Amino acid sequence: MTLHIHQERLISDIQQEFNDCYPFLKIELFGTPLKYQHTAPLGSKLPRQLPLKSFAQQVPEGKIQVEETMSVHQLEELFQAVFGLNLQVFRKSGNLWLETTVTDSWTLKQQNEYGRELEEVRMAGGRGR
Repeated sequence: MTLHIHQERLISDIQQEFNDCYPFLKIELFGTPLKYQHTAPLGSKLPRQLPLKSFAQQVPEGKIQVEETMSVHQLEELFQAVFGLNLQVFRKSGNLWLETTVTDSWTLKQQNEYGRELEEVRMAGGRGR
């Protein structure tokens, strides 16, 4: 998957593109830098409806190739290094979205598959009640 990044893009558009490819994962952008294997600072998540230019002085225009074999940590580092964007990946777990900080070394494919498995278990458990 190729994500196109430029000043006019809305955060929600980037999130939707990513989620279309990885339905059990989502990305959030934060106004303050994140540290490897640390949780995102409370209150610093950026609103989805913002264009990138509204919070970042200079976001270079470019493309980022997102491969399923990339680790979460690699994706987060790439967004920071190339675009100066503070990105965090979350995995669906039932009705919750959990930060992947403990499993940042897992690939995007592994994270998404684990989220899918959790959803299947949840759905199977819900039928018998």
